[in-house]
This record gives sequence, C-alpha cells and structure tokens, in this order.
Amino acid sequence: MEEMIFFDNAKEHVTNFFEKEFENFPPLLMSNFLNKFNDILNYSEEGKSIKPKLIFTDNIEAIIRTFPKSTALTIFEDEEPTMFNSRLKSILAITRNDWCLFVDIKESKITYGLVMSFRSIKDKKFLQQLEENTTLKDRSTKIHCIVIRPLNFFTMYLHSISGNDLIVNFALDKSKNNIFATEIKEFVDATFSKLRTTQRKLQDMKNMYLNIFTNVMSDVNGAICVIVDKDYKDNGLFDDGIWLKEPISFSKLFTQSKSYSEEKLQAYAELFINMLNFDGITIIDNQGRILAYNVFVEPNSKKVGYIIGGARKRAAYFILSSKKKGIVGVYFQSHEGEVFFQEIKKSVKRTQIKKSEPKMETKSEHITLMDEQK
Repeated sequence: MEEMIFFDNAKEHVTNFFEKEFENFPPLLMSNFLNKFNDILNYSEEGKSIKPKLIFTDNIEAIIRTFPKSTALTIFEDEEPTMFNSRLKSILAITRNDWCLFVDIKESKITYGLVMSFRSIKDKKFLQQLEENTTLKDRSTKIHCIVIRPLNFFTMYLHSISGNDLIVNFALDKSKNNIFATEIKEFVDATFSKLRTTQRKLQDMKNMYLNIFTNVMSDVNGAICVIVDKDYKDNGLFDDGIWLKEPISFSKLFTQSKSYSEEKLQAYAELFINMLNFDGITIIDNQGRILAYNVFVEPNSKKVGYIIGGARKRAAYFILSSKKKGIVGVYFQSHEGEVFFQEIKKSVKRTQIKKSEPKMETKSEHITLMDEQK
C-alpha cells in the first residue's frame, strides 16, 4: 500500500511564525511565499546554485537608518502582492556578494529591492548585524522584520527581530541537521586558539573568517579544511599537496602596524576561498595561518568504516580517525551543503545538534521531516 508524506506540518509552522512575528502580513503574499519556498531553498541560475537572502519588513527605512553604512536599492513598486513570484525571479539571480532582497510592505504599496552594508571584511555582515541588533529588537512591536535564508539544499532559516527563530529541515538523514552558524563558530574558535594578540584584533580576525566561510557556503561546491597545531610537522599524511614556502598569515595584516590595507586583506581572503574551492584539502594552523592546499590523502576503508558520501567525506573521516598528533580538527562541506566541524579530541560522531550560545535572548524552533512523521 502506498504511503504519501506531505510537508503540511512545516507549512503550518512557517505560517504560524509569520502570524506571530509579523502582524497583518498580507494573506496573498503569505500564500505566494509558501508556494515559492522550495524554489528559494534550491534556487539556481545558469546551473550555479545561489543561496538568496530575503528580508520581509514594513519599515526598510528604519532598518537602513540603524546601520549607517547600509544602502537600499529600490527596483519594483506594486500596489498588490500579485506580482511576487515574478519580482522574486527578477531579483534573486543578483543576490550575490552580500546583497539581500527586501520586500517592504506598506498599506498602499509593496516595494522590492536590494539592501547591503558597505563594511570591511573584518566587520560583521549586514544580516548578522540585523539579527543581533538589540535596538531593533526593542522596537519589534512597532517594526516588523523577518529574515529568510537557506543554509543548504534542505534547510531554511527564519529569524525575526524580536529574537525568535524557526529552522525548517527537509533532510531524512539526521546527521544533516547541523546548524551552520554553530559549526563555523566552533571552527573559527579552534582556528585562533593559539594566537596571542589583543582582544580587538582577535575579534576582527574571527569576524573575517566568519565572513569568508559564509561566502564559502554560498560560492564553493564543497571543501575540506584541516586545522593543525602551530608546531605541526607532517610525517607523510599530507605530503601529496602544495605546501606554501611562506604561510599566509592574516594576523600580520593586523599586528604589524596600526593601519592595514583593506584591499590586500580582501585579496588574500579571496585567494583563501579559491584554495578551498580547489580540489583536495586546505590546511591551516591554530594561529590562523594558511599552510597548504590541493592536498590529498588515501582513506583506509578498514579504518574509516562505511561512510555514506563521496571521496571528500571519506577523506574527512579518515583524517579524524587517524588521530595523528598535531591535528586539531576537520571542517567538511559537501556539494549539497552538509556541514560539520569536528575536533580530534571529540572524534566520536555527534548525534545531537549542539546549540550555539545566543547573543541575546531567543527562542528557536527546529522542524524536521522526522517531526512530521511522528
């Protein structure tokens, strides 16, 4: 007998989230958004996957004023939400390079456009600022704002400025339920665990790495990045690769002088992304220095065991299972957007999602297909 499974439960939770967090959200716009939900989650243009970022609000002007280095570009204005699908299709393809699509909803018109913040690569991105801003949270009874962004091919993240979150996950494999922000935060903390500098410069470099790996999630099909100790000496495990004669040290750009070159910093960040996007493994140390790229290992199937996934995933688990002295941890990202960071000392595979420590009081709800089958 056939069994048919629908996602009505997830649909109900998304609708309830909007009803609670955005008073008087137009029903027709809600219906149109739900119909496009899966298209947004798996959007691509000319064969290239794009993870578009959307902002629904009723006061884009107040949001822009809150962040002085931000700007909004208006593209369409309509009286009714009937053109929502068409407007999204026209704008989603250009929501790259930190531009976010906004839908500003007033009683008499609906405005579509793009918004971004012109800031240094060492500063927090616009959406992170928006999600963490306490001023807007205090005004959430007067200003409504919901951020929508895909985390990967099967997970959509919704955040309201009141501090509540909703995560919708359509993956059948529970191991793919990892929350991107949590994994990246752990990875970045481990990357700079032995760097000694001022707290301000340390935070700048952590912000830069967070920005880099947010771009990696959007622009790179898959990656492995291995962290080793600053005194690591390779004994042959990683000899099949390109080791830099002089490591790239981001910290020197911050510590050698009071001023730094933003252009140089940006250029090295883009080079780092290119290395991560190249075949093989990129190796960095726990002072944040880039040591090698295009590195390959030969996984031992007996040692790794049966792993569901491609060569990149088998290589990641092989490195974790090796427990070689000096290897700190492994960051893995698949083509489909599965992400994990695992330290060698925590090499037992995790079975639960670890919650990241919120910067402000929040309430998060995680909806998965498993929930709907109960």
